[in-house]
Amino acid sequence: MAVRMMDLFTGNHDALRFEPTAKRIRVCRGGELVADTQDALLVWEPRRIVPTYAVPWSAIAAHLVPAGAESGDDDADRPGTSHALLDPSVPFGHHSSAGTEFDVIAGDDTAGAAAFRPDDPDLADYAVLDFDAFEWREEDEPITSHPHDPFKRIDVLAGSRTVRVEFEGTLLAESSHPKLLFETMLPVRFYLPREDVAVRLQPSNTVSYCAYKGRASYFSVPDGPRDVAWSYRDPLHDGEPVRDRICFFDERVDVTVDGVRRDRPSTPWS
Repeated sequence: MAVRMMDLFTGNHDALRFEPTAKRIRVCRGGELVADTQDALLVWEPRRIVPTYAVPWSAIAAHLVPAGAESGDDDADRPGTSHALLDPSVPFGHHSSAGTEFDVIAGDDTAGAAAFRPDDPDLADYAVLDFDAFEWREEDEPITSHPHDPFKRIDVLAGSRTVRVEFEGTLLAESSHPKLLFETMLPVRFYLPREDVAVRLQPSNTVSYCAYKGRASYFSVPDGPRDVAWSYRDPLHDGEPVRDRICFFDERVDVTVDGVRRDRPSTPWS
């Protein structure tokens, strides 16, 4: 019987997973080198949907000291660990595998509990590092949000389908010149020209970061839904085709494509 590829990718979410990378990985904090290695691993703790990097202990230039905390599988006292899946909003410190936490001392600066050694023989010689606590480079390129996942990608394609976006019967946007962004394990997103937005959007202070597209700025509809749309004003190179376009959360509005209304997807942003 044939197996759907998505089922293979998602069938082991409950396992501690790792994958070697051929990239040179450099880690700094406040200008101080923490690690420089060509032998890093990508590590997904159980139920984590994005990876972080683990570096060999021998490649660490900073000083690591036990943080005085041990993690157990599914620690019920840690908020977030009861989630079916641990998305990037769940902090690094909410570990879903057994192991030991370490403080990372780089120069005069200390990152508390920013390193983790899982109790697993395949990872015994590695320290998993909190991505948010450090500055990262893959080769000479800075990266943001989380490491690039070798099993995920984005594709941006120009389309001519008519996309109509409404909220409670009010037209928000309509365009026949969308850019369709396809991202692994996420719903297709429709990025529309700004001139095809039918309402005045109010910029908000909300921002988010994508490892593939960069920094997103958000918009609300006056007297309507908040943070319902976003745009990449200065995207990373993978997101360049959607620069300055507007995308609405399909989870929160009604999207009709070529006359057919789409079901609202269920995602962490629903």
